Amino acid sequence: MSSAATLADVAGRRGRTYWLLARGFAEAPGSVLFCELITALGPVNPAEALAAETAAFADALHSALSADAAPDALAIEFTRLFGGISESYGGPPPFESVVRSGNWGGDIALAVVAAYADADIAPPLPDASPPDHLAAELRFLAIACHREAEAWQADDTQAAMDWVRRERDFLDRHVLRWIPEYCRQASEMAATPFYRALLALTPRACELDREDIDAIVESVPSFAENV
Repeated sequence: MSSAATLADVAGRRGRTYWLLARGFAEAPGSVLFCELITALGPVNPAEALAAETAAFADALHSALSADAAPDALAIEFTRLFGGISESYGGPPPFESVVRSGNWGGDIALAVVAAYADADIAPPLPDASPPDHLAAELRFLAIACHREAEAWQADDTQAAMDWVRRERDFLDRHVLRWIPEYCRQASEMAATPFYRALLALTPRACELDREDIDAIVESVPSFAENV
């Protein structure tokens, strides 16, 4: 069985990854964001499963930071890709309900809000943003992982595994049902290396995290049947 300290470290790493990815979709590009993302990303470990995608993202960040025209070009790209202005200018907005049903809101958005409420987490983006925005869903997972890490640090296995269950269910019921396909379609429209790299890294990170959750459950066998 993995130690609580190890599981806390894993949860912290997973949460930081989700938070970093969310920033790429929530914040307009600029030198401050690029520098902070580079710092948060840290050195790329070539032995990790995400090494290729992470290295490409790091290279794109450094290139964007060094290119004089990058902020303007990326600001236009950010609006075109994620602004949902029109079908002829970019793709659909990054809202789960829109991508999955063609319309914003409805049962899908209500289910996302219910998942936040069940976890006692406020909608993770400002009130003006839809609760099923891609960045909001990634931030929800980041917060859940952070709370999982706190539970492991407190040696509260039951609470930690409750957070693992929430993370697994949210990935299965929401994130993995739309984000991989959304990112694939958006990447076909992306014209800049930064957003192409972000759109390649995000779904792969989510898919690998789902595998990590299975490994966590297996490492705590006394709770496997109830998680």
